[in-house]
Amino acid sequence: MESARTIQPGDGPYPPRLAALRDAPPSLRVAGDLAQGRARVAVVGSRAADDYGLRVARDLAAGLARAGVSVISGGALGIDSAAHQGALEAGGHTVAVLGSGLDILHPGSNRELFEGILAAGGALVSELPDRAPAAPWTFPRRNRIVSGMSEAVVVVRAGRGSGALITAALARRQGVPVFAVPGDVDQPLSAGTTELLRTGARGVASAADVLSALGIASQPALPLPVPGDLPEEARALLPALARAPRHASELARAAGLAPGPALAGLLALELEGLCEQRPGHYFLRRCQG
Repeated sequence: MESARTIQPGDGPYPPRLAALRDAPPSLRVAGDLAQGRARVAVVGSRAADDYGLRVARDLAAGLARAGVSVISGGALGIDSAAHQGALEAGGHTVAVLGSGLDILHPGSNRELFEGILAAGGALVSELPDRAPAAPWTFPRRNRIVSGMSEAVVVVRAGRGSGALITAALARRQGVPVFAVPGDVDQPLSAGTTELLRTGARGVASAADVLSALGIASQPALPLPVPGDLPEEARALLPALARAPRHASELARAAGLAPGPALAGLLALELEGLCEQRPGHYFLRRCQG
């Protein structure tokens, strides 16, 4: 693991937005590159996320990273990890703000992710000294750094009592715009984001929504390369697939296929990683980043 250094307000790498807070950390331990000059957006959410939340977090982070935005999150399991991974998969920059000392790396199961962040030119940050373990009180303190160094906070999935709601509340107090991803109103993981939307958070469906609000130009997602030996029915379905889910019957009609060959073609595309299936026989195109 790369050795860490200590920075203080007034030092060049210390985030100026964070330094302006009344409760700004008097010092930060940093490993890696904070990439001064980049816009920063936090993507946060529940540790116990579902597949939908993880996919949305990855896609959001990838879209932000492709536009040159540094993706900030808390290094936790679930949505935080998906956000970091999405930024890395898009070849972008990401910063993990930890609730432990940088020599402890909590959670330990994310060590490979943290090493990948550093290898890709990102950074790990903590206000805690080395050998300081994670504790219940360290995470709310960590969250004020996540929001305080960001120009916007996006909450993807959050049940009632989620730590991501603490980050959103801190962001509002700091004057940082808060975005929330809508979800099914009967899902517990949507309870927090639904409340955020009810109380003034901006709804967001993609990175482009956040980038537009911040005045940053977005970059289009690129289709994944198509294998040369893809079955004919699968090739016929590719033009009909989009980033928004479409029902298998609709895709079959658009491709001029009977239901049986269409399902076989969709299975072939799914096995090649070119599309994803959602409940109810809905499918969407996968893209790079």
